[in-house]
Amino acid sequence: MNTICLQPAIKGQVTATSSDGHTFLTTTPHLDGARYWLERGVSPHTSISTVWSSGSSHWSLRSTIGEAAKLTVKSDKLGKPVFQRHQKSRKSIAARSYSS
Repeated sequence: MNTICLQPAIKGQVTATSSDGHTFLTTTPHLDGARYWLERGVSPHTSISTVWSSGSSHWSLRSTIGEAAKLTVKSDKLGKPVFQRHQKSRKSIAARSYSS
């Protein structure tokens, strides 16, 4: 299983670190992380987990890489976050390296 661990960063972003040591800034770590693994040739049927712990609250997301990579989060007319189909770009956010 491929894992994405999170740390608070700046301006609503988190610093996400994949289980292979790759670090990137993002607002959607689970989805961007899935695209990162997919670009690295990992099977789309492989599971991915994203975990977060902050004080007394903990959460995690789990999916297959292929399904998570198809999605992004956008705001609707009222500003509510909703899942939408991801539009491919030249290089995903997760593929861009981040150095702290």
